[in-house]
Amino acid sequence: MYFGADYYPEHWPREFWEGHAKLMKEAHFNVVRIGEFAWSKMEPEEGRFDFAWLDEAIEALAREGIQIVLGTPTASPPKWLADLHPDIYMKDEFGLTRGFGGRRHYCQNSPIYREYSKKIVSAMASRYKDHPHVIAWQIDNEFGWNDTARCYCDNCLQEFKRWLQNKYTSIDELNKEWGTIFWSQTYRSWDELILPAHSAADLNVGAAKRYSHNPGLLLDFYRFCSDSVVFYQKLQIDVLRNSGCSQPITHNYMEHFNQLDYYNLGKDLDFISWDNYVVYEWGNKAYETTAMAHDVIRGIKEKNFWVMEQQSGPCGWNHLGDTPKPGQLRLWTYQAIAHGAEGIVYFRWRACPVGAEQYWYGILDHDGIPRRRYREIQQIGRELSELSDIINDSKTISDAAIIQSYDNWWSHEFQPHNPGFDYHRLLHQYYSALMHHHIQADIVSIDTDLSKYKLVLMPAFNLMTDEIQTKVENYVKAGGNLIITFRSGTRNWNNSITLKTLPGYFKELTGVEIEEFDSLNFGRTVKSSGIFGEGTSCVWCDILRPLQAETLAKYSGEFYRGEASVTVNSYGNGKVYYIGCDLDEKAITSLLKYITVESQIKPLLSQPMDGLEVVRKMKDGKIYLFLLNHTDATIEISLEGKYLDMLSCETISTSVTLNAYGIAVLQSL
Repeated sequence: MYFGADYYPEHWPREFWEGHAKLMKEAHFNVVRIGEFAWSKMEPEEGRFDFAWLDEAIEALAREGIQIVLGTPTASPPKWLADLHPDIYMKDEFGLTRGFGGRRHYCQNSPIYREYSKKIVSAMASRYKDHPHVIAWQIDNEFGWNDTARCYCDNCLQEFKRWLQNKYTSIDELNKEWGTIFWSQTYRSWDELILPAHSAADLNVGAAKRYSHNPGLLLDFYRFCSDSVVFYQKLQIDVLRNSGCSQPITHNYMEHFNQLDYYNLGKDLDFISWDNYVVYEWGNKAYETTAMAHDVIRGIKEKNFWVMEQQSGPCGWNHLGDTPKPGQLRLWTYQAIAHGAEGIVYFRWRACPVGAEQYWYGILDHDGIPRRRYREIQQIGRELSELSDIINDSKTISDAAIIQSYDNWWSHEFQPHNPGFDYHRLLHQYYSALMHHHIQADIVSIDTDLSKYKLVLMPAFNLMTDEIQTKVENYVKAGGNLIITFRSGTRNWNNSITLKTLPGYFKELTGVEIEEFDSLNFGRTVKSSGIFGEGTSCVWCDILRPLQAETLAKYSGEFYRGEASVTVNSYGNGKVYYIGCDLDEKAITSLLKYITVESQIKPLLSQPMDGLEVVRKMKDGKIYLFLLNHTDATIEISLEGKYLDMLSCETISTSVTLNAYGIAVLQSL
């Protein structure tokens, strides 16, 4: 597998490069990513390209057996370009220019910026298309970072109008789909269309900003902005391919990021990579959150992926986050590999003494002396050189899938039904509940083949089409098991509320009608009791009237005491579970245990254990278990069957002991 670091030779004197490369080799590195922020050094003035320094850096690394992922530098346009063409800058929703001083200071819909982007990428492609040590390309860096996916400039307005014309064909159709008759917002021509910027109806700046606009306009604008980034990425991909570059192409995604439709962004890429930071200035991630992020990334193309930036030290911008404890770098690396990573690239090789990321420490501190973190990564490198054969092209095997939809995420963001409702948090709750029972779940789009799963979860899948309805009905008829939750099926795909009796598109499938619902505000809670024991709702309660469905739980409070809260309906050869309320962690975990048993899903280990993560992989017909201890205590894990420990080469059959932050890779015998 590929193992290395993000390296910035332009930050260091030329005489440092060989020493850096030798230390990398001693850490068992075979790859680095370079170049993604070096436009001003590659093209110091318009039309004058200088790649001699980059050639030297690549050769210094190659002499130690290290290959290159080369980044196109368009995330940070140079000052001379911005001064020549200040209209490349973005504008925010208030019409203010987002200018020079950081990075990503460009609008992807600027025709001028697109042309300059093509020029620098073309120059790089001409020089490195046949280079034996350049093994892959990375397009730009972290599209959408720091709220840069959406721009409100005149270029975006004109492109948005064209995008809408292509989608709706006639202005009358647009008015119909958006329902612009409300508040007399009817448009007479394409020229009258607007961007959903700051308006008189904005109630405040914060969570509700811009959300007072027409819901159809908002959703299409978010779709358009995402498509604009997809188009800009493809522009660069086309330049590379048309210049004769045959190396695979990637882009580095961000964790649980929702300003772009990552499924669409991934279609033109050869493989997906992402940037994984677990503890930093802005908080410490739960291990379930990181696990879910890995599965989101793998689900984009339903293929293995790279981590292009893997945390290697304490990090932050103006404040430092926690320092990774001994063993955590190794733990996080193996967690990534367990979920499908075939490339691990640590950010960064050496802490930089200048610029905005002086506190973003790397494998080496500012003085460049190898210490504990270097030695831990060196150990990982030794181990992975032995394990790479079982890692590359392995498959992560899951019996369950959770459907994530960016369109639905956006729609819920505009109108979240209740101040306490959060679409992503709901998905995370279900994912974590499955993890508690050592049951793996893929995170996939609605376009995936559902037939390979015993259980599919569609939490709060609100925007619907007839085609999606037919697809899930066919899945259940064929014997699949489906979970639907409150706030599902109530809208059409362009964000208008359906006139169907709720739960709308899911009524026949679930075998229930929603008699009423109750949005729980100002601290109100409602209890339910049933097959999960007792649970508490604090966000939403659908009051269900079973038609064909069987009641699994009932409310025990409010005016709907005794009414159904959770049901199951037999449909064809399968079952559909409707969960009409949010539930506390204990209740949802208990409910999912019942449903997974009914769905004939066997846990990877029979005994749940807090802080223990278990992932199953398969390679060449052999089954492997990755055991990951996310606690600071030694734990003993009971095993069923006989295993070969791939690190110690010992055979074990009854139990295995993991030290604090320890890992084990076991082959089933």
